[in-house]
Amino acid sequence: MREIGVRELKQSLSETLRAVGRGQQVRVTVRGKAVADIVPAGAAASDDRIRELVAEGRVAVPSRVRPTRAPRLVKSRRSASSLVLSEREAER
Repeated sequence: MREIGVRELKQSLSETLRAVGRGQQVRVTVRGKAVADIVPAGAAASDDRIRELVAEGRVAVPSRVRPTRAPRLVKSRRSASSLVLSEREAER
């Protein structure tokens, strides 16, 4: 992980963001102390550890992709409880 001081970050923000977009992680420091990590969008700081656990077989990746938005609501004249009861009857 590349470390960069806040002053240098201000001077080279566009260049740094392009590097992060290519997958590089950057740690921002103020007076030598780490204050932030800049990681690619959608990546967590613990991605490397998760990859290790998957490689070891201790964790399984999800088999389905999580939906990006909530399902569309359907309007009905029937009550929710009657819909649930009819679905239960249909399953029997």
